[in-house]
Amino acid sequence: MRTILQAEDLVKVYRIGKVDVHALRGVSLEVEEGEFLAIMGPSGCGKSTMLHLLGGLLTPTSGRIVIDGEDITAASDAKRTAVRRKKIGFVFQRFR
Repeated sequence: MRTILQAEDLVKVYRIGKVDVHALRGVSLEVEEGEFLAIMGPSGCGKSTMLHLLGGLLTPTSGRIVIDGEDITAASDAKRTAVRRKKIGFVFQRFR
């Protein structure tokens, strides 16, 4: 099997006023072709942030994201949008 999604040491920090809020700290994962993945956890633990990073909707503070061999970590919005259109799908449990 081949790796279709790889995240290495993802960190996402939001600045709220003078306070840094660490949404993710050092998250790594690999997803092989044909695998299914469920991301579960309590409210506020970073699930949505991680999905937004993996989907190219946000860029990480640090770390690396590779989708089907393409490193999108420092890619432009246009490049991330192109990769998302061709290679990523989201299924929402509930859309607000």
